[in-house]
Amino acid sequence: MGEPHDTLLARLADLLKEVWQVRQLAVDATGLGETMARLLAHSLGEDRVLPVRFSAEAKSRLGYRLLAAVNGGRLKVYAADGSPEYIAFWREMELARLAYRPNRTMNFYVETVQGHDDYLMSLALVAEAARDLAPLRAARGYIRNDWRPYGREE
Repeated sequence: MGEPHDTLLARLADLLKEVWQVRQLAVDATGLGETMARLLAHSLGEDRVLPVRFSAEAKSRLGYRLLAAVNGGRLKVYAADGSPEYIAFWREMELARLAYRPNRTMNFYVETVQGHDDYLMSLALVAEAARDLAPLRAARGYIRNDWRPYGREE
């Protein structure tokens, strides 16, 4: 606590670039987040940071893309570990609500009286960042001619 922002930014940039090797990062660039998005783009490279300014239209796009990632099986979360973060994440997911609006737009949120939607919005930003990324490696192999189902002898 109480560390200067430039120290925290340097540590965050190092984690993102060197430890996690993030190829694409979507950042909430609304209001105060705009400065962080700009600083991260400067540290990591403009091509790695996607600033997202939350507006009704932008949030609707994020929501549809999040649903597409979930329904398409392209989104996975860590297995249960019982941590406070895991519990809070799933609580938000269970409390998440969806409202369709005119012009085929949507809003997704957690009612403020029930809590926050930080994990929900973070998940949408993760899905946005990964949207156009191709896998770094592709599976390679060959089909064996002598394959047979497990446990079956011929």
